[in-house]
Amino acid sequence: MSANARSRTKTTSSPSARAPGEPRELLNYRLAERIAQDELATIYRGTHLTLDRPVDVHMLRRTDWVSSSRFQLAARLAARLSHPNILPVIDAGHDERYGDYIVTPRIDGRPLDAVLAEAPLDPLLALRVFSQLGAALDYMHQQSVAHRDVRPENITLTPQGIAYLTNFSLAHAPDTPDLSSIEEADYLTAYSAPEQSLTGGELRPASDLYSLGALLYTMISGELPPAAGQPIKAQADRDPTLAGADRVIRRLLSVQPGQRFANAEQAATALRQSLRRQIDASTDDMEESRWETTAEWLENPVESVIGDLIDHEFLGKSRARADALHRSGALRRTLDRWSRQGFLRKPALGQVVQPEQIVSYNLYAYELRVHYETRAKLVTRERVYKGEPINPQFAELALWEVPVPELDGFVDAPAEVMVIAGSQKIMSCGECNGVTQVICKQCAGKGTVEKTRRIKEADGSARSEAFAASCGVCQGYGKVACPRCEAAGQLLQEKTFTWSRQGRAFFNEDDVADYQKLAVQTQAQEVFRQPIDAYAPRWYQIAPLKELLESVINGGGPDSRLIAAELIIRGTPVTEIDYQLKGRQHSLALIGAKDEVRGDLSLFDAERALLYGAIALLALALVLVLIFFR
Repeated sequence: MSANARSRTKTTSSPSARAPGEPRELLNYRLAERIAQDELATIYRGTHLTLDRPVDVHMLRRTDWVSSSRFQLAARLAARLSHPNILPVIDAGHDERYGDYIVTPRIDGRPLDAVLAEAPLDPLLALRVFSQLGAALDYMHQQSVAHRDVRPENITLTPQGIAYLTNFSLAHAPDTPDLSSIEEADYLTAYSAPEQSLTGGELRPASDLYSLGALLYTMISGELPPAAGQPIKAQADRDPTLAGADRVIRRLLSVQPGQRFANAEQAATALRQSLRRQIDASTDDMEESRWETTAEWLENPVESVIGDLIDHEFLGKSRARADALHRSGALRRTLDRWSRQGFLRKPALGQVVQPEQIVSYNLYAYELRVHYETRAKLVTRERVYKGEPINPQFAELALWEVPVPELDGFVDAPAEVMVIAGSQKIMSCGECNGVTQVICKQCAGKGTVEKTRRIKEADGSARSEAFAASCGVCQGYGKVACPRCEAAGQLLQEKTFTWSRQGRAFFNEDDVADYQKLAVQTQAQEVFRQPIDAYAPRWYQIAPLKELLESVINGGGPDSRLIAAELIIRGTPVTEIDYQLKGRQHSLALIGAKDEVRGDLSLFDAERALLYGAIALLALALVLVLIFFR
């Protein structure tokens, strides 16, 4: 999360730089070994104490205000930006002993510069990394953020080929601190655009595109990019199939920003088209060299992250479907066939539309079934001690350490009051002080109560006479059994809580146009079903699933914990066509294995519909006339 460049600013080390390597605790985290150190931060492996979640903790090791401002900027931007190929910040703060820190998920990957030190990347892996980073940069630019330090040291690459952009400490954003005191020469690298400056207030996406092109050159060649304006070594000299990639690199490394691509997506599309021969050779289900020039396959971020887990038959069939539809003339034949199958459909639709872009991809819907365990209403209660054995030999267990019934996953359990083991104490009854009896309230302990009776005199008159009678409650003893302890003399004090388990289901889906939604839902097929660790960083790289998981983790309430999660993913292949018809822009989609056609009213023959509508009205009018004059 911090820059790897040199700085001429005089700094002093914070306590984190001098901290020993043995495990220690930092607020909610337990730190283990140090794994890396860069210009701004020392990085430790760590574990979240409550969630038992593995993380990496980046602790600021410099105390000057510029370093502190850059470190905080990196934290804010990475926490605010949400993209599958941007390493997120999940926590940040200040510790009195160690200073400022940033927490990121544990990623099983290596810095790209370490990978490139061994060998250049295969061109197709370079294409994949380039496309992922380009998508991240385009997203950032839409958020008015420019990275300004795209280079191998600031990229992490996993064994699965997933790339993460890191280190936003030199980024341009609306809240970027004043970096005018920094010596720019120390931070301008071989990957920096010639016009790049740390003091300008203007957003320059083109500078990031230059850096992306320089990175592409290094990934393919294994060498540092040439200085701006210097001759660029052609990779086609050693591999003729890279001639198209050379053109993409030269355009990205243009000295004039206006001569570069408008955005990274355009560059990635051009690079993909230039490598079609390699793509065809590496896959059995696609031959892109035979496609329409406007056709393109887009890999869903889900496939980048968990493609190894998704049903391989589905992926193979969806790619083969796209390959068939993208071939020259295939789409027109498909649309013509659709036209013939409906009376009011526009005749020979495939011959009248003018496709401008054909894009195929898979859409996914996500169902997350989760189970929560709730331990709530912690109270201390007293009850009559009836001599049952208790075990006071061990300490009182913490709430979430108390054993509960063993249940299979996703089995609900109704609310049940449970006792916290080790919390039981035998105590003398406070009502009777352990003597088992209390003063009778009826007679105040005298054993008798005063009553009156009527006495009739000899002369026939009557009078009232008081007399002492034995108390009917205590039978004259003056004491009764203690009602609080039921004459046991002892009470059992214990802590209890209410335990239950309940399941919920959460749903989300990829963005889909309204006119496609119903067909996408009805044609979706299950491609993944598996229990998952809801805290594993891998799942948070998928934006719709990240939204689900954040809702799930907080969805049980403060007294609940997530104990089980099962993810179900359903996929639908889609081919989307942007086309012109009579000078107007339209879109249609072929959805699912059945290639259901969905679009607007331009797909139907309005003139034929009006004609037959008029005929139907005339027929109805004729029938009414015949009935009226019958």
